[in-house]
Amino acid sequence: MPRFSRYRSGLVATSTRLGACAALLLASTALAGHAHAQHAPVKAARPAGKAKPASASRYHSDFLEHSHVDPGQTEIMVHAGIGSANGVTNTTPGGGLMPKQTAPISISAVTRDYIAKQSPTSNPIALVKALPGVVSASADPLGQTSTYLSIRGLDQTEIGFVYEGAPISDSINYTPFTQNVVDTDNIARVTITQGAPDLTAPVYNEAGGLMSITLRPAQQKTGGTLDVSGGSKSLYRTFLRLDSGELGQSGIRSFVSFSASGNDQWRGVGTQRKYHLDAQAIREWGDGNSAALIVSWDDYFANSFRNPTMAQWKQYGSGFNYTGGYTPGAIYSASLNTYTRDSLFVIAPTVFRLTDELTLHATPTFARFNEYYDSGTTLANNSYFGNQLVNLNLPYTTKGVATVQSINPVPQRTGILSTYLTWEHGHNTFQAGTVYSYLDLDEPIYYGVADFQGGVANRYLDHNILMPDGRKYATLDMNFIQQLNSPFVFDTLKLFGNRLSLSAGLKMVLVSRYSTNLIPGAVYHHGASYDQPLPQVAMSWQLGPHDQIYADGYTTYRAPASVQVYGQLFSSSKPTAVSVVNPLKGEYTIGEELGWRHYGLVNITASFFNYNITNTQVKSYLYVNAIPLPIPLEAGGKTSRGVQAEIGLRPWHHFSPYVSAQYLHATMDNNFNAGADILPTAGKVAVLSPKFTGAIGLSYDDGTFFGNLAANYVSRQYTTFMNDEHIPGYAVGDLTAGYRFHSIGPAKHPQVQLNIANLGGSAYLSGLAGATANAKATQGIYGHTVSGVAPLYIVGGGLAVVGSFTTGF
Repeated sequence: MPRFSRYRSGLVATSTRLGACAALLLASTALAGHAHAQHAPVKAARPAGKAKPASASRYHSDFLEHSHVDPGQTEIMVHAGIGSANGVTNTTPGGGLMPKQTAPISISAVTRDYIAKQSPTSNPIALVKALPGVVSASADPLGQTSTYLSIRGLDQTEIGFVYEGAPISDSINYTPFTQNVVDTDNIARVTITQGAPDLTAPVYNEAGGLMSITLRPAQQKTGGTLDVSGGSKSLYRTFLRLDSGELGQSGIRSFVSFSASGNDQWRGVGTQRKYHLDAQAIREWGDGNSAALIVSWDDYFANSFRNPTMAQWKQYGSGFNYTGGYTPGAIYSASLNTYTRDSLFVIAPTVFRLTDELTLHATPTFARFNEYYDSGTTLANNSYFGNQLVNLNLPYTTKGVATVQSINPVPQRTGILSTYLTWEHGHNTFQAGTVYSYLDLDEPIYYGVADFQGGVANRYLDHNILMPDGRKYATLDMNFIQQLNSPFVFDTLKLFGNRLSLSAGLKMVLVSRYSTNLIPGAVYHHGASYDQPLPQVAMSWQLGPHDQIYADGYTTYRAPASVQVYGQLFSSSKPTAVSVVNPLKGEYTIGEELGWRHYGLVNITASFFNYNITNTQVKSYLYVNAIPLPIPLEAGGKTSRGVQAEIGLRPWHHFSPYVSAQYLHATMDNNFNAGADILPTAGKVAVLSPKFTGAIGLSYDDGTFFGNLAANYVSRQYTTFMNDEHIPGYAVGDLTAGYRFHSIGPAKHPQVQLNIANLGGSAYLSGLAGATANAKATQGIYGHTVSGVAPLYIVGGGLAVVGSFTTGF
């Protein structure tokens, strides 16, 4: 399926003691009661007037950092950790699902204590599915394929994604590349900000929050990690990380890692494979100075999944997909429907302490994506090139029609420079900075003829279909350039012994877009500029050593998503465009939050939220040449209110339970203009806005035996504006069990681990690939009938089992 719409075997044997560990986890759900802490708290203080050193080895927002209560004024619970090969310390409450937060906004995170116990094939979006307000949809229980995220009813195109200070989403469609930016083995923490944005983050689409991914930095000592995994669907995976330790007396340390993995597709036929490299070199000196270079490279290929309508799902279930084999005309053959991506990120975060009070942060970034979205379709000898009829003289035709592969290469290059100054003076911290980025993207759709065996000569543009004058035949030929400037200021004042924190800031988003389309008859040039001021305020009050309340008010903005806003799509069968240039306005959000946190043996957070969005845009689709291409639907205003909470226990007798939940009431504010009539959608429940989501988890880790049991529930999610079709509510559960051995010679803390995903084993509809206004024919408010269009869905996978052997050295 094209970019517009998309999105060996063997198990490590486990001992009977691992089975006993799993049984213990299941039985321990009855855990209740109160007990004393196993480890006594100690006071941790920082010298007065001395700023905490900032490290370039991991991204953090100074908005979050300087919103923290001064460590010298509160208790920090320090626990004795355990030794492990993969970074687990077993010190985070909730089994790694509830690290302490003090920023005056709703924020949650998962740490290494949780991440390392998930399947090594997982990805950041799948890792955060237990956090409050988060819905994570996947087409693959192994976590190898694309995943889809929504937070508080806002989908992933409305969420910012940042890795070590660099944005990692497609700059136009906002599709996040989380599964391709870093191996799970190298992730230290994934943080979710559910509402208020981070003004320093170099993103401009965070209407629904922000995901920040933190890298496990290069270690101080020479060593490494080896992980070998196998499992369901002929899964194989090998990961190797080498840490240099400090290189001589230079102060430089580094690591490099490489992984190779592959498996059969979860449903239908086909395969996928992935090669990935992560590397970092970092030097820290003086009081908080640091400079780092981070490189991420990924090479990925997969046969695509076919998204069903509800009728197709009910008829075929998980068997609805692309097929094996080939006969002429078989456009749904798996060999013709593939996705390939080669990506490269180069990030250089630096921090310079200019004076005792003044610090400069700078993060230059270069990102390059080369993507190919390929789909099967047909072309006639006489086809339209825009508004011109041409004879393509196609080979391998049947009655003048050839089966072809639609080839949609999307090379894009982005340069980003994020800089800001932090001035800490007395009880006040002031920040000022800016983000500049430049994007250059090409978007053609070419075609290659399939022979009678289904082979396409060369998909990399060397043997595409040519017109009589020698030019390549295309139905889209766009170039897109974008520039972003986003200056900001932010100030935080702390009073009453740092118990009261008051913050205010202002960010400007200035986006300029320019596109050209070379298809005859298309609008040749289209551009747009967007500018929006975004004020933000926040306060927090430390009630005592264990309790905090906070409140914030914020605004966010997202420039319109989809290239189709700026360029017309053409079919091969008609001389007119099938879409129009649609100068949409950007989404604008006003939101408020009120929250409370308690930290101790039992840790509790709760927050109430309210937000209003104008110019809401929802991704739908339009069939062109039998291929579903996305189009944005203008849904008007949206109002959402709700409450979220999470509870987690510090490790107590080696157990750490966790519970999270959210209630959400999200409705459309306006009726929808369907063209033929106006649909009465005002007051309807917004799409992808489940009324209730929740998760429970129980972790056990005594340093030798370890495991966890987690379950997620998501209530029904409407997929049309008229609420006449929905994704049924579903529950999924995952189980981990493992055993750590004593170190043996050079093997440090070797361990075996078993992961079972989707314990129920059944396939289900996990997400929405394309919403519509109404699935059934509906009478509008003026009496006309509006025809229904079926939404497209994402199918979740069945049971998956992964066994792993990991050791340090």
